[in-house]
Amino acid sequence: MAKQQHPMVLTANNLVEGHSVFLAPDGWHRDIARAMVVVTPEQAGELEALGKRHVTDNEIVGPYLVDVMLGDAGPAPVQRREQIRAAGIPTIPVGRAARDRIAA
Repeated sequence: MAKQQHPMVLTANNLVEGHSVFLAPDGWHRDIARAMVVVTPEQAGELEALGKRHVTDNEIVGPYLVDVMLGDAGPAPVQRREQIRAAGIPTIPVGRAARDRIAA
């Protein structure tokens, strides 16, 4: 029996700000709900090639495909690591939270 393939989106990190971003029809966005979803290996290959062009254009770094489940709110990552990235929640204190932690 063939393995069931999940739909996928392309994610990367914004080169300037470092945020996790997702490729949408109109560019890179932090909101995964706007992401282009692909369902076939051929579409996935095309999306990866598009991501590589954006790397060459110095827009993003580290593009890769993420398995998602489709729901009423749009695509949602399957794996926990990607759920955290999509939520935009840092796993360590950064910025002011880090300074406050050091001062305590």
